[in-house]
Amino acid sequence: MNYNTGLTSELSDLIHLDDVEAAILFRIDGNVIKSAFKEEHSNEILRTIQWCKANVEKVSLEMKTNNLAKVTYELNNFNVIFSVVNNVTILTTLAIRTANMSLLSIETKRKAMLISASL
Repeated sequence: MNYNTGLTSELSDLIHLDDVEAAILFRIDGNVIKSAFKEEHSNEILRTIQWCKANVEKVSLEMKTNNLAKVTYELNNFNVIFSVVNNVTILTTLAIRTANMSLLSIETKRKAMLISASL
């Protein structure tokens, strides 16, 4: 699988889910590796993404310390799921507050495993 094509495809699959607004693959230092967004961007989505970028290192450390595969936050009008991909990357998914989080958790875990295999 081509590295860029594979990442783009996996992130695009996530944002095609009705409740998902954005999917971002971060390095744990906060740098974005790849991202996908729905076409309509609101200031609230952009602020939430900035919060994710600013806090991904801290969240990653918390996940590693407590041996967690994912962490979910309720932030503004969004649910944010941080999922471990590997030691240096985190998949971050922004979904609307009313999203089915059980189903979304399963799908983000599956995508994190697929992305991990392509890196």
